[in-house]
Amino acid sequence: MTPYRSGLALAAVTTLVGLAAVSFAPASAQNATTVVDQGHVDLMAGVLIDGKLAMRFKDGNVEPPVLRDPETVVTHLKPEARLQIPDLPEYAFLGPAGSDIWVSPEVQDPNLVWAGWNTESLPAAEITPGSVKWSLNAVAGTTPDAKAPGNVTVFQTDSFGAPLPRIFDTAQPLPQTHPLDLGIHAHANWTFSAEGVYRLTFSLQATTTTGKALEDTATYAIAVGAIDPTTVIPGDGTPPTSTTTTTTTTTTTTTTTTTTTASSSTTTSTSPAPASCAVLADGHVDLIAPALVDGALRTRVKDGTAGPDKAVWREPADTVIHVVPQARNTIPADPAYAFLGTGGQPVWLIPQTQIPGIVWAGWNTESLRPQDVTGDIAIKLTAVDGPGQVAVFLTGLTPNVLVHTGDGLPDTLTVPPGTHAHANWAFTREGIYKLTIEVAATRADGQSAVDTDVFTIAVGAVDPKPASGRQCTSPTPTTATTTGTTHTPPVTTTSPRAASSGLASTGAGPLGLVIGTGTLLLAGGVAVLLLSRSRRSRSES
Repeated sequence: MTPYRSGLALAAVTTLVGLAAVSFAPASAQNATTVVDQGHVDLMAGVLIDGKLAMRFKDGNVEPPVLRDPETVVTHLKPEARLQIPDLPEYAFLGPAGSDIWVSPEVQDPNLVWAGWNTESLPAAEITPGSVKWSLNAVAGTTPDAKAPGNVTVFQTDSFGAPLPRIFDTAQPLPQTHPLDLGIHAHANWTFSAEGVYRLTFSLQATTTTGKALEDTATYAIAVGAIDPTTVIPGDGTPPTSTTTTTTTTTTTTTTTTTTTASSSTTTSTSPAPASCAVLADGHVDLIAPALVDGALRTRVKDGTAGPDKAVWREPADTVIHVVPQARNTIPADPAYAFLGTGGQPVWLIPQTQIPGIVWAGWNTESLRPQDVTGDIAIKLTAVDGPGQVAVFLTGLTPNVLVHTGDGLPDTLTVPPGTHAHANWAFTREGIYKLTIEVAATRADGQSAVDTDVFTIAVGAVDPKPASGRQCTSPTPTTATTTGTTHTPPVTTTSPRAASSGLASTGAGPLGLVIGTGTLLLAGGVAVLLLSRSRRSRSES
């Protein structure tokens, strides 16, 4: 595995705080503006407030995250987001090759705003599945009647770096509508072809289980490039009727902080982890999720397959990950993917971007806070027992290999506290794999803490149930035990008022534009990759 550092090639890092059903009371109205120019945000988060559908701006730069009225927020995509469009036919929809473009990337760059969307707070008990639709109705510029300074595109990429059909593209006629499933949390590439102020008017529609149609509309202000965001009026640009207070959730601007919390709750369950052995074959799983328990480092599997609000902490020995036969792909002929094998041969993938019906496995260190540990956490793959090779990689214009058993172990991934990441996990043959993984950290008191576990992964058309040495079953709602802490984001209300049928709009996937090398250049003239694999056999020999 590789050192995991801040930079353009960072894996998807996010705080996924899920909600099944949330009811919020609006706060008193006030004129306040929040400027956000870095960190994880869900630009559009659908919620129910007193039975009404509302779009909110989920700001993950604070703990717990805050749901803000989008018409009180100015999102700033800083000048560092400027790139050049690569000279590749599949990216021609972005404009002429070599032209400047500003990107909020699908894979997080911690120095930039990382924009996504989610429907995690829309409960299936109240909202009819399949009824949620997200539409981009209009795009304007600095003033409500001004033309936008350029085009806006929103798109995702697949596991091998190809752009998927666009979610939104203002070069095409508006409105445009994108269907959303319930329980979705997604990220994509948001690209802007010129500097300036963009005002995107979105609407969200849904139908209740009783047949009632719900809708909300809001205008989002996005300042792109060398723009002072504190001078931008949020929403549609209509000047406020009274003095505006500007708030910032970043460290790049000094302003007065004004936040009103409408509703906040924290629920903690101390139930023991489930004793039964579970097969996880679909949905969100953090395969490697270390925490300090009574001062000792303990690595568990965070099972989110039952939903974002029903996380289950499982022991690795009690868990089998099943990479189902539908996860079979074909290795591209591109020599960049030769580490997977010969082009045209099969490979089974856990994808970096979630696909319904296939387990979506990542890792997270969100339970290890800076006050608990000193420095980064080392996740080391020390051994693999299985029928084929294993590789973990990020996808760009060229893949960035994090783990490759074909050229020796151990591989070490160095991860900061508070990280939540996903990548592509590739297996070259069907069968049962046993991955020995050591996790090490330094506690705040200076003492080292280490935990080693064996993770079982069943790949392809094999029976996963006996793979761990005991008989395992798929988890059910009646056996799933929730442990840990779930945060309900507070709401700040301060004003009155899949891209492809084969892929879900879920999770943080690869960004061909940002983590690619070669053709794609930073504005400064060089492409930067800060992920480089670390091997004991090379560094310590």
